[in-house]
Amino acid sequence: MSCKYSSTALLLLLASCCLCLQSGTVASTGIYARINNVVFATRGWASNEPSGIQTRSGVGPPLPASAPVAQAADLQRPQAEQSTYNGERHTARQGAAASRSDQAPTPAPVVLTGQGSVDREIAPAGPTRPPPQLNNRERFSSVLFQPIALSNQRRNVVYSPSSVHAMLALLYCVSSGQTADELRRAGQFVDDRNSVGKDFERLNAQLQQLDGAQLIVANKLFYNREHSSLNPDFRRYANQLYGTDIEAVDMRRAANTASKINAWGADATRQKIRELVSASDIDEQTQALLVNAIYFKARWATEFSSMDTNPEKFRVSNNAVVTVPMMYNDDIFPYADLPELNAKALELPYAGTQATMLLILPNEVEGLPQLERMLANPNNDLNVIASRLRRETVTVRLPKFRIEMEQDLMRPLQQLRVSRMFTVDSEIDAMLMKKVTVSKFLQKAYIDVNEAGSEAAAASYAKFVPLSLPLKSREFTADHPFIFAIRTPETVLFIGHVVLPTQPTGAQ
Repeated sequence: MSCKYSSTALLLLLASCCLCLQSGTVASTGIYARINNVVFATRGWASNEPSGIQTRSGVGPPLPASAPVAQAADLQRPQAEQSTYNGERHTARQGAAASRSDQAPTPAPVVLTGQGSVDREIAPAGPTRPPPQLNNRERFSSVLFQPIALSNQRRNVVYSPSSVHAMLALLYCVSSGQTADELRRAGQFVDDRNSVGKDFERLNAQLQQLDGAQLIVANKLFYNREHSSLNPDFRRYANQLYGTDIEAVDMRRAANTASKINAWGADATRQKIRELVSASDIDEQTQALLVNAIYFKARWATEFSSMDTNPEKFRVSNNAVVTVPMMYNDDIFPYADLPELNAKALELPYAGTQATMLLILPNEVEGLPQLERMLANPNNDLNVIASRLRRETVTVRLPKFRIEMEQDLMRPLQQLRVSRMFTVDSEIDAMLMKKVTVSKFLQKAYIDVNEAGSEAAAASYAKFVPLSLPLKSREFTADHPFIFAIRTPETVLFIGHVVLPTQPTGAQ
């Protein structure tokens, strides 16, 4: 791998994958996958390290597993022999822990049965949801969504903000100086790095306990055993707070190392992401690769029937129309009109879990860009929108779609004023025994929203609905570009927009 820096390079990979499937031939959300590849270049040390920072050059092996949990303040910065670091040490500061969102789970939907009457009124709205409790993960997902969505207005988008946020949090906790300040502001982290690490430890524990859904969050650091030395404190810290495994590899054997990393990523994403990195991305100067993968699979709580899917028009713009497979459902769903956004919102719950898909549809065919800009306002946070949803009878039309995307995150992060870690002045100094510079930060993602799902292609079922719908039933017809988000009350697992529903080869 060529690198514009003269010093050794460190490659960081972030992989996220999510699969949402349904049993039978009911509609389901498919696989979401994201990979971020960040390349770091090491550089020499400056002078004048303040007293109290221990030299790492003579440190022994890592502490045993029985040792106390590493704290952010325990991560000592490596130092060259008889040299000191020039500049003020960016120590951990005390601060309030990141805010939590304790939103109540979505009520189970009610299935309409029996024969309806033309005079039947709409079902009354459900109980009021608790007030929104904003957190830094929700805000970060909305803020990062701006540069990504607005630079891809003619392209379908999917990415995993939770994966990116976790990666930035880990980098923040192993950085100092201006680099740490930029990461803290962009990620909206508190000053106390112990609180940041503990918050992600708590979040990962909660996500692993999502009943009714399969969720895998995996992290691994592959470092160059020939030219890199791992900070022993980082091993315990990354493993216990962020669940990050660590493995030494031979970067000189690029093809073999790439195969090993890709096999790990494919296993973590259930074979949906197979090409995290190519051999050309690795050479003997590559210092390390940090990989994050997220996989999600769940079935809808209220199924769509394949018997109700029909070819219908999708208005790409005021002047362009295509025909797509449009799924149909009618039931009681969380719904809200959003007049200040000139849009409407619908939530599709997954069975037996707090995870949901939130859909936001502009009222105007070409209203998506303006809607996305307005989501940057904290008053339009996804948690705020979700808190306004009320259970109502809704007829839903949603196109089947599949999105595959690779996104270079360097420019979007730079637009969030995260820039120093991409330069030779980077202060990522507590991961390895040398400081490193980020030179690449890539994502790969995949999502499939369809009827059958890959594990239940042979099954079918029939759903019985009233012969006539309530006169006041709400309509949610996603027949023009819209936003989607797979989320829990705590975090946004995946977010994106659909501007042209695309189908796999051979799809009907």
